[in-house]
Amino acid sequence: MKEAGDLRPFFEPEAVAVVGSLREVPGTAYWVIRNMKHFGFSGPVYPINPNPAVYKMVFGAPVYASVLDVDGQIDLAAVITPPSTVPHIVAQCAQKGIQAVIVLSEGFAEAGREGARLQGQIQDLARATGIRIMGPNTFGVFNTANGLATLPPFTDQEKIQRGGVAFCSQTGSIGPHQMPLEDWAYPISKICDMGNKCDVDEADVLDYLADDPETQVVAMHLEEVRDGPRFMDAAGKCAARKPLVILKAGRTRGGASASASHTGALAGNEPIVEAAIRQAGAIRVRTWQELWEVPKTLLYQPLPGGSRFAVITFTGGQGVIAADAAQDAGLELAVFTPETARNLSRISDRLGGNPVDMGPVMSDSRSQGSSNPFSALEKAIPLVLDDPNVDCATITFYAGRQIASMFPALVDMVHASVRETATTVNVWIYGTSLSAMQEMARRFEAQGIPASFDLDRAIRTLGCAAGYAAGPARGERIR
Repeated sequence: MKEAGDLRPFFEPEAVAVVGSLREVPGTAYWVIRNMKHFGFSGPVYPINPNPAVYKMVFGAPVYASVLDVDGQIDLAAVITPPSTVPHIVAQCAQKGIQAVIVLSEGFAEAGREGARLQGQIQDLARATGIRIMGPNTFGVFNTANGLATLPPFTDQEKIQRGGVAFCSQTGSIGPHQMPLEDWAYPISKICDMGNKCDVDEADVLDYLADDPETQVVAMHLEEVRDGPRFMDAAGKCAARKPLVILKAGRTRGGASASASHTGALAGNEPIVEAAIRQAGAIRVRTWQELWEVPKTLLYQPLPGGSRFAVITFTGGQGVIAADAAQDAGLELAVFTPETARNLSRISDRLGGNPVDMGPVMSDSRSQGSSNPFSALEKAIPLVLDDPNVDCATITFYAGRQIASMFPALVDMVHASVRETATTVNVWIYGTSLSAMQEMARRFEAQGIPASFDLDRAIRTLGCAAGYAAGPARGERIR
């Protein structure tokens, strides 16, 4: 079995070689180097091109004809050259003593018989020499801790927030070149696109991320699992240490067919994959959006102590929808203690049960000329969150331009209650202005309160967290 620690050169190299065209256009080795500089990688980066006389210097560094011409140590090579040239370049990397190679080039097993033959050649090199290969057909890795960014496409985001969520995928559409990570202020530790997985696979990555101190939650997109026993072992060990969220694509006949054309591999037996994920104690999500939202709740909030759910809304209709969504998510509506019910009824005789409908109460407050329309809400939130019968809760908020000036005080008020409780909390935001909704969401998440624009999805994330907390090996987890 491969050693768990051997992926460090992919994420934590001290020196990197980038092999390929040095034309100043996106999709070339030049752009990989540009992105590395842009995101702050401070180690030596060696441009490699067979025509060093043409390019001479790139970003102040001399161009070499081969990795063998570089005097210094190289830990990682990123290769983006025509497929027919890749096996020779990988052989040179092995000769140089480079431990890790990311093959960014397309045109391998996903492209047909000749591509599959070339992919087999580099796979054979990995087995014969011990060099580790990620890809081909990948964008490689992104590490917020050291600025490593093996991305050939154009990236116009200035800075990605360093945080605790690692994303690993079989698609390149997870990085800062395609997702608005900066606007979301999404807390990223590592990003890894495995591509065709000729060598490095999901089990290898899980072994690495399970031990990575920067990563607190792992989110993984999979199209197929090639070695079921290794995957189950790695997933189980990772899920015992930190939450593991998995989106398994290709679960339908059409999806499996699309997967085969994307990475050149079969999607596998769906019932077996489902059972393996469940047995490992991981969280399975069904949509791309859930793959991004569930990890935030797991990162920002404590794990629920159970499945008892409360919701604070502003209309009765929202409460009914939330009750249905809770049951679908494996949660049950909490029954408040008599003391909580009495204290809520003291705020208003309209309150006392779950769901907690604050709409009429706040309307009464406004009609009575209250200078603080949120005073009743400020009293109700801690009562609900502190109830011993409540394990998790969703609070709903309206966001519109006309009340945007109230956002800072409103978010601070909610945060004051949330930070004093062990209850798992998120918010659902709706309204008439998308920009106002986004501003409110950013403010909540800056305070560690995950926000969603979909009520059902907000509640499903709590159901996922409760299911994980009740799963196997709970006592071993570091969170």
